[in-house]
Amino acid sequence: MIKFIRFSIRWSAQVAIRSIAGAIILLLLSSTLLTNLASGQVFPKSQAAAPIGSNKSISTLSLTKHPKAHNVKITSPTKGEIVPVRKNLVISGTSAGNSNSTSINCQVSVIVNGIKPYRPATAIGASGSGDYSKWSFTLAPNYTAIKSGQNKITAKYSCANNAGALSHNSVNVTGLTTSNTTITRFK
Repeated sequence: MIKFIRFSIRWSAQVAIRSIAGAIILLLLSSTLLTNLASGQVFPKSQAAAPIGSNKSISTLSLTKHPKAHNVKITSPTKGEIVPVRKNLVISGTSAGNSNSTSINCQVSVIVNGIKPYRPATAIGASGSGDYSKWSFTLAPNYTAIKSGQNKITAKYSCANNAGALSHNSVNVTGLTTSNTTITRFK
């Protein structure tokens, strides 16, 4: 009888150990499955291959971003240009103007070195005062001034009824201190 009780205790202990081990394994596997529900890799079209024996191509997800239209461009000063510090500076450029019939009250404004608010540029396009196809802005020290070293000039094109037309263009220029009242622009 004692042998039977010893066997019964050993058998119960083995079953308990196996149950605990099984529960641990199940717990580990389920956590792995739950944290890795979906994984995959998207290959560019050049890396995708058709199934063996098939002459059909596999369509893949295109990850190419379509570039947004640049509706405004600063033409002067140009990128990297050296400009005088603490002097008036004429900033000019081009834009889409009111070329899109669905966009109304489009305008260009300028900001320098992040000093807000944006300041309105002057429309100088051939069609008159509302034609921002060409524009100009005079940076004067009463708003802000070009500082010695790097300066960022940003133009913004916006339309009252078309948020999708919003566009920005920036150029970095270098401010140079000079004793002359004028400086010849050079790159």
